[in-house]
Amino acid sequence: MMHVSLTGRVVSLAVVLLGCFSLTGCLGNRDWQYPPSSTGVYINSKAAKSISAKVIVLPLEDLRGNAKKDEYWKVSIPLMPYGERKYERPETAENPEEVDVVRFDPPNDFAKAIAAELSQAGVFSSVKYVQDEKQEMADVVLRGSIRATDWDRRLTTWGFGPVGPVFWILGAPMSWTTTTLEMDISLTPANNPNKVLWRQNMIAEGHWTDGIYYNLGEPAKLFPESLQEALKEAVEDLVNIANQNPQQLMPG
Repeated sequence: MMHVSLTGRVVSLAVVLLGCFSLTGCLGNRDWQYPPSSTGVYINSKAAKSISAKVIVLPLEDLRGNAKKDEYWKVSIPLMPYGERKYERPETAENPEEVDVVRFDPPNDFAKAIAAELSQAGVFSSVKYVQDEKQEMADVVLRGSIRATDWDRRLTTWGFGPVGPVFWILGAPMSWTTTTLEMDISLTPANNPNKVLWRQNMIAEGHWTDGIYYNLGEPAKLFPESLQEALKEAVEDLVNIANQNPQQLMPG
């Protein structure tokens, strides 16, 4: 009974606080947005001359796990440093707190972002996202896989259990969020998918601290920011190849 009572007090106060702030729009837009709203622009890297080839970008293969952890209740226990919530597929979380809501479709949204970045970089004369390679004739195909889109948020009451939210009201941080993105992409001739013209493995992390007065809407932006950060090296590498050795990226 003690555990249920303490948990109820913390959760009730948190829900009231978050409800008030969500009504004023402090939680912000939880939908996928690319380019990231923090930059508003694509990667600043452009090929001197485009390779004359038509590229299609396919939805990425989803290799993520399905693990999840929901232990926010632990912050109701005095001396407990934090309660953690983790998702390997944050977009499929059931009944998450509003702060933990992330609306995106990684296999398709990431592929569309990659196509947009390649098009902006001018590496190839034509780049297009398609659902199926049979939809569009192409010279080169970009394929890839997503290995991780981990969401890890640690809520704290600073070890004070049910009275800890008072510190949130006074301006202390409420939680820390870390996102981890892992993926790989490759380019192959459309008529020979076993021949790899170029490949890149990528990993990027995002970190954010929030409180009831600040940054509650920011963690949802970490995934598009991480994707752009992960793609930066890949796009710059392709631009360098296009400028110095374009034959490497031609289907032959």
